[in-house]
Amino acid sequence: MTIKGIFDAELVYDEKQEDKLNSGILPGVISETYNKARFSEEEILRNYDAALHGGKQSGTIIVFPGGGYSWLSDREGEPVVKAFNRYGFRALILRYDCESEILGLRPLKQAAWAIAETKRLFPGEPVYLCGFSAGAHCAASVGIHYDDVDWNGHALFEDVIAFLKKEDHGNRYSTEEKESMISSEELQAYQNKLSELFRADGMILGYPVISSGEYAHRGSFERLLGKRKDFVDKYGDDTDYERALRWFSLELQVHETTPEAFIWQTMTDDSVPVQNSLLLVNAMIEHDIKAEYHMYPSGVHGLSLATKEVETPDKGRYPDIHVADWFERAVDWLLYKK
Repeated sequence: MTIKGIFDAELVYDEKQEDKLNSGILPGVISETYNKARFSEEEILRNYDAALHGGKQSGTIIVFPGGGYSWLSDREGEPVVKAFNRYGFRALILRYDCESEILGLRPLKQAAWAIAETKRLFPGEPVYLCGFSAGAHCAASVGIHYDDVDWNGHALFEDVIAFLKKEDHGNRYSTEEKESMISSEELQAYQNKLSELFRADGMILGYPVISSGEYAHRGSFERLLGKRKDFVDKYGDDTDYERALRWFSLELQVHETTPEAFIWQTMTDDSVPVQNSLLLVNAMIEHDIKAEYHMYPSGVHGLSLATKEVETPDKGRYPDIHVADWFERAVDWLLYKK
């Protein structure tokens, strides 16, 4: 099933997952040789029973494939969904805009819509974001900016809220009736509930694009804002461009209500410098936001699951048992985080 959203976003959801959600494999079981060397079976089961609140995983994960905001990597989409399914977690793929000449806020707003839509589909369950590279930037952008009310003087999520409001009334009303229902008072009421609408319960970020500064992946930010000259021509003076760059430089935007995160990257990433993830982790530490961070000593950019299934030898991406461990650690984090 593909759910259409704002600006033609697509939320891809395989309903067949539902048959598997109660029979997930626990990391402590699949790695029993490793774990039992350190802990007794009784200790492992006691920890997982407590974490699972009765033996069942819960929550939905929205997967954000990477691709430099220019395309969406299939290797970071369906294989990741299936991996989460094997552990009993539901997962969906967000296909956000990578085609517009200048993306601006479109991917961020599509991400906000996806969170709200997922909460509508599965009420009462936590929603987590899992992004890779530029997809991690998109996920972390909505994770951090979810409660912002404006951007350069313009209401940030008003159009998303209006879209959701129309969708709520669906086929029951005419276009004219739906428009009349979206009063300024209602929009303000929705704005006041941003934490309920658009806040994720946690973020899993793999080799993330984070900073627009010294260690930036320049291509990603040029896709979001255009080249400096083009931005100035369209939106105003150079000060506005610098302000926009800073707003999208996520290590500078972390604040007290930012969701906790699991973050991983390789030290030798040849596309997005590892300083990106380090800057984000340091910012989370400064704001007392819980984070789990794994830096692996070697590996190229874009490893995805780092398994045989997603290898691309022509780009130096081979299965790596050590790096592939990130996934089980992320599932552990989902189960254990308080």
